[in-house]
Amino acid sequence: PNSDVLTDDKLDIVRKFNLLLECNFRTEHEVRFYAGELNKSPKTLTNLFSLLKFPSPSKVIQNRIVLEAKRYLNYTDKSAKEIAYMLGFVSPAHFSRFFKQNSGTNISNFRE
Repeated sequence: PNSDVLTDDKLDIVRKFNLLLECNFRTEHEVRFYAGELNKSPKTLTNLFSLLKFPSPSKVIQNRIVLEAKRYLNYTDKSAKEIAYMLGFVSPAHFSRFFKQNSGTNISNFRE
């Protein structure tokens, strides 16, 4: 790989993004929040991820939320509604749509 691309400061931004995500994904679902915390614009952050051949920040956020949703669905008996609120969704319907779009299956099929 081109060593200019993989500079420490660029990878550092990605590491910081991932740490921020881990602490905030339950309440913050927008790239704008993470970009702001890193003193970058959402576009700069997205371009950086693209340059490094990583999935977009929004995709990384979505994947993290889906991973957590699947954990709750697999390992707890919490309702989809409870999980929706735990993961910061304003409505269970929005969570349900989000889950299906990002996991390829609906919640009840996933639980079976």
